Amino acid sequence: MTPLSSILPKRIVQKFLELSGYDKPLNQYSDKDISKACQIFQEWKVIPAGTEGYEKAEVTKGGIDTNELSSKTFEAKKVEGLFFIGEVIDVTGWLGGYNFQWAWASGFCAGQHI
Repeated sequence: MTPLSSILPKRIVQKFLELSGYDKPLNQYSDKDISKACQIFQEWKVIPAGTEGYEKAEVTKGGIDTNELSSKTFEAKKVEGLFFIGEVIDVTGWLGGYNFQWAWASGFCAGQHI
């Protein structure tokens, strides 16, 4: 188990380690190596490999409390540079495409402030 896997899902940690080349035990890295790994992880972009289409899309309920976010930028009030959009935010609506509109609109707004 790595320090990351104590706070993140195991599959995410495994993929990060695989892609970044950090595959030795933590005590075998210098402070400089660890700082570089942290930088790589903080800048890591997850790019979806695909979608199952609109037929499988569903709305969710729950998520990040809207009171914890800027209503203009969707940036977390407590963590500068951390943005949340779409269905990870606790916003619900009627079925019928409204969740897609919310995802696109909130993503557009956040994208204007990154």
